[in-house]
Amino acid sequence: MEPVESLARRQLEAYNAADLDAFCACYHPQVRVLDHDGNEVCVGIEAFRRRYEALFATRTFGGTVETRLVVGEHCVDHERWWRTDPATGERSEGEVLVRYRLRDGSIGEAQFFR
Repeated sequence: MEPVESLARRQLEAYNAADLDAFCACYHPQVRVLDHDGNEVCVGIEAFRRRYEALFATRTFGGTVETRLVVGEHCVDHERWWRTDPATGERSEGEVLVRYRLRDGSIGEAQFFR
């Protein structure tokens, strides 16, 4: 079974390459995406794929990991991200904490803290 740290690294590489198939392959078929309060943002790989399709089509984004902590089935990344609006060329950047949780050998849960 692939460790959660390896999956977190692999999904970020796919994200930065705008490879939606490789990105989604890191996630469980019943993946849950949660906001900072624990509310479900999307559930299931099809909803997850739809959530990222438009962004990946632009290829004008990226992210880096400042710090990665791993405890058991959890991986928490402190990420810095950037995006360029394809219509205006305006760049925005920020940071986020993302907690990944392993489920049956894939990322089963991702929670974003902004």
